[in-house]
Parts: sequence; structure tokens; C-alpha cells
Amino acid sequence: MGERVAIYARISEDVLGLEQGVERQLREANELVSARGWTVAAEFADNDISALHGEYRPEYQAMLEAAELGKIDRIVAYQLARLWRNRRERAEAIELLSRRRVSITLVKGTDLDLTTPMGRSFAAQLGEADTLESELKSERVASAALERAQAGQASGHVLYGWERINEFGRGGKRISFKDVLHAEQAMIVKEIVERALAKESLTRIAEDLNKRKIAPPRVAAGREPKHGRPDTWSTSSVRAIAMRWANCGRRVHHRGREDEQVLPAEWPAIVSEEQQIELRTFLSDPSRRTSRNGARQHYLTFAPEIARCGKCKGKLRVVRKSGHPTYVCQDNGCTGRRKAWVDDLVERVVIKRLSRPDARDLFRRDDSAAKQAREEIRVIDGMLLQLMDDHDANLITREQLHRSTARHRTRLAQLEKDAQKVVTGVPPALVAELVGSDVENRWRTLEPAQRRVLLAAMGFELELVYGSRGGPGFKPESVKITFRDDDVATD
Repeated sequence: MGERVAIYARISEDVLGLEQGVERQLREANELVSARGWTVAAEFADNDISALHGEYRPEYQAMLEAAELGKIDRIVAYQLARLWRNRRERAEAIELLSRRRVSITLVKGTDLDLTTPMGRSFAAQLGEADTLESELKSERVASAALERAQAGQASGHVLYGWERINEFGRGGKRISFKDVLHAEQAMIVKEIVERALAKESLTRIAEDLNKRKIAPPRVAAGREPKHGRPDTWSTSSVRAIAMRWANCGRRVHHRGREDEQVLPAEWPAIVSEEQQIELRTFLSDPSRRTSRNGARQHYLTFAPEIARCGKCKGKLRVVRKSGHPTYVCQDNGCTGRRKAWVDDLVERVVIKRLSRPDARDLFRRDDSAAKQAREEIRVIDGMLLQLMDDHDANLITREQLHRSTARHRTRLAQLEKDAQKVVTGVPPALVAELVGSDVENRWRTLEPAQRRVLLAAMGFELELVYGSRGGPGFKPESVKITFRDDDVATD
């Protein structure tokens, strides 16, 4: 019986998903097996998977299991680099294959007899050259990516809100590009940010964009729907647009990694940095994740700084009592008032307060400390980049680089927390609409989340007075309402 051969093929990147590189490797390997008179026992192929960092390769693992079980005598691969780029994987595989007496034949190479010390040594030396080549390439790619990031250049496809202007040289080769505002898309991005800042729910924004037949990002870019999803705006796609640092002319390098940096971008901003930071702070607030859509329907509940029990100062929740939705003390049930009566009182009091000439004074705020923290963050970001440049120029040692970087990053972590302490404010446009003659109609169109943030910005506080006797009807004095200016509000 001839040798039982396992053919293995792999490519690192298959951007178009055509698997042409894999098919070519399998075809040439089969031709070699046929010429040698061997028998193909199995074919294994991993498509679009890198081997440099030890990523899991299901077909590669299946082939090693076949070798361990004694089902194959030889592996045929196009090149040794198709099998291994990672030192640890290479060492482990050579040990396993030598123990199971499995040899290797390369289409573009030679035979490697792993049963002999010389064969194993030769395989290790060839593999080390492949690893070095991959590491050098990875280093060049990382260096180029950092240079692009520091220059503020875009990476990848053009983002929704901008369009790409290419500059071509001789032979039609692109030599440079710049991203400029796409008038219609930039207006949609600005609208999303401003509506989200006004605390309008992301679901409602998505529904409105779909109703107006605004093309979502993937459709606008001419790309195919992802994973069979419909070509419409969704809560997640609206949130993704709203959260982007790109909106304010910033770009992220090494997103989600320990050394993540937010750097100035060369493309024009659509909104201000202050708007973007405020919106990211709001959308990242863990309290918004208390329900599936991130927006509570009862705007006086679960926020003791707005509404609380007059006895234990605890949060309120809504339950049904005697067939009616009722605000009650969440933890102890100390107090309770019918929801419809309380909401009606709050509405009348708030509308009356917003109708006063000094209503705008309620929305004044001071986030100077947060702005100062953000400015210091910019300074430290610049210092970290300078440290890297100094190290590359051999002006400081690696130890000095790591020590200084660690110190700056400790300070940076604290500053990031301080920068997030900005008091959530209300967009000026919303204040302008609320303070005036049409307060009543505007208030009634707001969503619960919008009402809740407005009350917080106004310094609104409500207490269900403990010990106030009930009886028929509703007694307004059983609910105490105050604003930031310490006025006791009365109906």
C-alpha cells in the first residue's frame, strides 16, 4: 500500500472570499501526489487565517489529530510557510510528527524527513526563516499604521459622512487621497448626534430615518448587506454612527487595546469635540442598559436624584395598586401615589417653571474641570508620542521608555475619569424650544428619557411626603417639588 497523504493548504488573507489561493495550492499538491504515485487520504484547507500569532486553524488541528491517530504517513503542502509561521506551533508539530513518523513534502521546496535529527533541524531552520519574514512584515505594517494614525490619515474604506477624493499619478496608480464632507451624509450624522444629545431614543431616530427612506451606511457605500441583515437603519447602526470619534475630527489607533490612542484626524469634523464627548458619556452610561431599548417609560423612577421616597429617600418604581399604576418606594413601600396624578402635577409645575422669564438660568452648568482634564489628556498624548520618537532615535533606552510611559498612562487613566464627570447638559436648541410660549406642546412631545434628563438639568427634585393621609382624590401637598434655585414649586 502506498503512502497515505494529507494535503494541506492555507492563505492568510482572502479579502474577496474567492478561495482561489487555496484552490491553486490544492490543485498543485494533487498533481505532485499523482506524479509520486501516492494516495490522497484527506485534504485540509484553512482559508483567510493567519498562522503568525497562533490563531486557531480548525483544519490544521484536524490534520494533526489524523497524524496522531496514525491515519496519514505524509503531509504535502505548497510551502512550509503554509504550515507554520509561529515558533511554538512549529516546535509542537515537529515533535508530534516525528513521534508518529509523518514526513513532509513541499510543492515549492523539498522533502523533510522528520524521523531524523537532521530532518527536524532543517525543518526548524526553514521555519525560522519564514517566521522572521512574517515578523518583519508585521513590524513594517504596524509602523506604517502608526505613521498613518499620527498623520491623521484614514485607514480602510471611507466613513459614512465623508467622500474620498483620490489623486492619481502616472499609469493611473493612486498616490494620495483625502476625505472631504459628503454634504447629504454629513447632515444625517449631525442630525443623529444632535437628536441623541437631545435624549431622543436611538430606536425612534432609526425609525424616522427609515420612514424618510434615508439610505443606511452600507447601502450608501454600495456594499452588500452584512450577514443577511435588511438594508435599513437599526438602533445599533444609529448608535455606531453616534459613538464615532471620527464625527469630531478624531481617529482611533489600536482600538480596544491597552495602548489605544485617540488622535487628531485630517478629515473635517462634523460636530464639535465637546458634543461628541458629551454624547459618548451619555450613551456609555450603564444605567441606560436597564432595559432592552435603553429608555425607561416612567421618567420619575430609578433616579433618586430626581424622585424619591420622603421617608427612606429611596428610589421609586411603578406597580399596579387597586388597578392603577402607582409610584411606590422601591425598597420598603414607605410611600405611594397614583402615577397619573403625580405625572399631571409634575407636568403643570414644570411647564409653569419653564414659562418664567428666568427659566434659562436652570440650565446653566460649569464643566470647566472636565474641559481642563481633556486639555491635559491632549498634552499627555503628545508626550507619549514624543517618547516613542525619542526611543526610535535612540535618545532614551527601552527601560526609560517603559517607565515614563507607565507613569503617564497612570495619570491618563485618572484624567479620562475626570473628563467623564462633565454634567450632562441639554442641547441649546432643545432649551430654546422649551423656554417660550410653546412650552406645553413641546413638553408633551418629549420622550421619557428626554424628560428625565431635562428634569435632572433643571435640578428638579420630587418627594412623596411620608405620613400624608389619603382619602378621596389627590392632595398636591402630598408631593413636594423643588428646583435647583431652591424654589418650592406649587401648582
